[in-house]
Amino acid sequence: MKPLTKTFFRNGLIAAGGGPVVLALIYYFLGRSGVITDLAVEEVVRGILTVTLLAFIAGGTPVVYRVEWLSLMAATLIHALVLYADYILIYLFNGWLKYSATPVLVFTTLFFGGYAVIWLFIYRGVKANVERINREMGGKG
Repeated sequence: MKPLTKTFFRNGLIAAGGGPVVLALIYYFLGRSGVITDLAVEEVVRGILTVTLLAFIAGGTPVVYRVEWLSLMAATLIHALVLYADYILIYLFNGWLKYSATPVLVFTTLFFGGYAVIWLFIYRGVKANVERINREMGGKG
């Protein structure tokens, strides 16, 4: 198995272990807000399986940053689009997000806005560390 594929599956399986916990939180908040008042066995099973899949994909996707021939921008775009597709398809499939224009647009805006903010914080942190290490080594920062 190729190293990137192996890393994808290893990281995905680690993340998938948290899938049921994530599902429990989703059901808790949907119940608190009155969206879900009663669950059938089939809904619970579907939820467990789909959230485990969601966590597996989300956990494995950062492997794109290890593909040397991809630019940082390309890897970030692939990562964002895969995560977006992963989340929105599973949310729609499970009925956690209404399939109409307004909820999908709100979700899309919040997802990409949140993704950009998180990415910016990570980028600035890494950049500051690189500049600090360069200064310590006598290079330019």
